[in-house]
Amino acid sequence: MASGKLTPRQKMINLMYLVLTALLALNVSAEVLQAFQNLADSLQNTAEQFQKNNFDLAEAIKIAVRKEMEQGSRKNEPLIAEVDKVRSKADSVAGVIRTYIEALYDEKVAGKDPETGRLKRLDERENNYRFWMGKNDAANGGRGEGKALEMHALLDSFVSWANRFYASHSNGKLPNAGKGFSRLVVDPRDNPYVKEKESKEKTWEYFTFHMTPAVANLAVLYKYINDVYVIETELLNLLKSKLGQVTFKIDSLILVDAPRSEIVVAGMKFETKAFVAATSSDAKPTFAGTGAMKLEPGGYSAIFSIPASAASIPAGQRKGKQNYTITARVPKADGSFQELRLQKSFEVVKPEIVVTSAAVQLLYAECGNDLNIDVPALGELYDPRVTADNAQVLQSKQSKKKFRVVPRGGAKTCRLNVATNTAGQVVELGTLDYKVVPPPRPSLRVLINNDPYNGVSPVPRTATVRVQVVPDGDFAKSLPEDARYVIEKPEIKVVKGLAGASVIGSLANSKIATSPSVAVDLTDYSRGLQPGNVLYIQFSDVYRVNFQNKQVKENFSITELTFPITIGK
Repeated sequence: MASGKLTPRQKMINLMYLVLTALLALNVSAEVLQAFQNLADSLQNTAEQFQKNNFDLAEAIKIAVRKEMEQGSRKNEPLIAEVDKVRSKADSVAGVIRTYIEALYDEKVAGKDPETGRLKRLDERENNYRFWMGKNDAANGGRGEGKALEMHALLDSFVSWANRFYASHSNGKLPNAGKGFSRLVVDPRDNPYVKEKESKEKTWEYFTFHMTPAVANLAVLYKYINDVYVIETELLNLLKSKLGQVTFKIDSLILVDAPRSEIVVAGMKFETKAFVAATSSDAKPTFAGTGAMKLEPGGYSAIFSIPASAASIPAGQRKGKQNYTITARVPKADGSFQELRLQKSFEVVKPEIVVTSAAVQLLYAECGNDLNIDVPALGELYDPRVTADNAQVLQSKQSKKKFRVVPRGGAKTCRLNVATNTAGQVVELGTLDYKVVPPPRPSLRVLINNDPYNGVSPVPRTATVRVQVVPDGDFAKSLPEDARYVIEKPEIKVVKGLAGASVIGSLANSKIATSPSVAVDLTDYSRGLQPGNVLYIQFSDVYRVNFQNKQVKENFSITELTFPITIGK
């Protein structure tokens, strides 16, 4: 974003923005709208903390310069004006963006809830779209004529100014290994996270604000305020580097944490980074707190990993609050220590596994039962791992949420175990229990010259007899790859008078098909048939062929596989 080496806080902001971009493509529900509101609140808190930290950094630089001046050195006196220039520019840009935020609360756009002070109509789209794009959204090459175009120009201008300012204080060199501060506004065609070809052709204005809910754009605005303050931090640190060996006198210390996410699924780990604001090389803190702690290189910050406990969710609820505590002991100039302490909480969400399929209440044995297994609360973090007892589980190559479950023959039940591999951590999410049943048997029917046979009437010796396998209609519709059949070893027998049945012919196995059949042309046997003779068409077996081309024997008796035909004139 602002430089080649991102701070953990900026990495967190970028991650939240990626989640926001993915959510903008959804047909949002009330729950997702609330998630946008939570995201906007979190980004707002981060922006306020950024602003305060930059204020403290700017004041510390000016105090150090004045101290040098008191000691007779006026070399760095111009830095005071430069610090004020950076602060003024960043606050000016952030201030304009905040006017856009205030406009969203106007009744003409989304309105303001008088009780909560939040947006009244979180899902407002049309008014929100017109605010950003204006009356003619096709103007300016599809960028519209509203506030989106204005903000685009504002942010581009700020980045250009920041690059010029940085170069003027670093012998012409730009940040980010000479590439300069990256643009804050990026069209979809230049955004590596936008994959769809159709979206690539849109402008940033249209892609960001086209019929998106107002609360989503509220989060977008706070994201850009954070981006502005990240660049401001870089510029202030550049000015700070001009001071040389300066020891800052710290009048107050603040313990800060930057959660990776404030909403965590039960069973996963909540992770937050803790650091002391306005510290110095002589004031390395000592951290302690809830969960597992890992110091980052240098020892000035620490990562805390706290397992999100399902016990924090009240009975009958889907989410709850889990508290945590972090302390830091910081050495002071007089040899004593100052202890800083914060107590915060994060939201634990109970994972809800959502399954869709043709028939979600049961599974057919030795068939490819297709299931779509999703956990909406995880969003893009969902990387499922599904296993089963009494069944083979095949994950689709096209979608990580689609699975084909093949229960073993004879199984009565099947339990699916659903887990996710997120951030290198495999988390068990829950189980799904299914009843396993054999597929419905196909029916067998006899046709005489393509008309149904009643099994009694005499059949002309010139007729064609066809015996056909007919699958269950619902089964064939829901699992067509598993509703294929083959007739094996069909034979033709005849009974003349009181004599026993004798074989007079055999046929090749039928082709594998949804509704296979075998046909007997009686004219081929007319010389040996007399009126009153009974001809039998008999199958050795009927097999169902599943999607893996495995043949599964259907449970027909020999009587059901024998079809008597009475020969007429």
